Amino acid sequence: MSYLDKLERKLPWLNFPNLNLYMVVIFLVSLAIDMINPYFYYIYLSLDVSKILHGEVYRLITFIFYPIASSYMILLSLLMIYVYYSITKTLVMMWGNFKFNLYLFIGYISQILAAFIIYFILKRPIVFYPSYTFFSLIMAFALSFPDAYFMIYFLIPIKAKFFAYVEIVFYFIAFLSEGIEGRVAIACSAINVLVFFVLWKNKI
Repeated sequence: MSYLDKLERKLPWLNFPNLNLYMVVIFLVSLAIDMINPYFYYIYLSLDVSKILHGEVYRLITFIFYPIASSYMILLSLLMIYVYYSITKTLVMMWGNFKFNLYLFIGYISQILAAFIIYFILKRPIVFYPSYTFFSLIMAFALSFPDAYFMIYFLIPIKAKFFAYVEIVFYFIAFLSEGIEGRVAIACSAINVLVFFVLWKNKI
């Protein structure tokens, strides 16, 4: 029995269905918000630790309403939401509700903890975005189903493991070019993938 199997018995409340569908709704709502006012998320919803400490605790939840792509590229945004739904639907079917929900919770909680730790270290306002947590699901899918195929633009087939290699390169370049917030977010995303699969593979 893996650690995750034991956790599932201890945390039955995490075994609820349709989280991936709820996330699709969140993406659609965030896209609509971004189309109406591109600055609304950054001003009112983002994971801004200084504002959370001044009473805006709702940001601990609303920061997940991050637009998955710019509303200026509406077709790309809708395509990414469709890809997200397809990937997460498969993951839920193969992992089960608990493991999928736990994966997302680990990602979000790690970002919240990291945001507070960095804020108190740097002593300045800092904002984190959950985009890398979303993208880490592609890596999780590739690790779970390395020989599955993605259809790029519905025409070009590419194996998931090769897609993951591309994402690793993207993460590496982004890590070098991002500021402290981006680097910590990337690190949290990578740790999320690592911790989840270590827990899954280890038996006791």
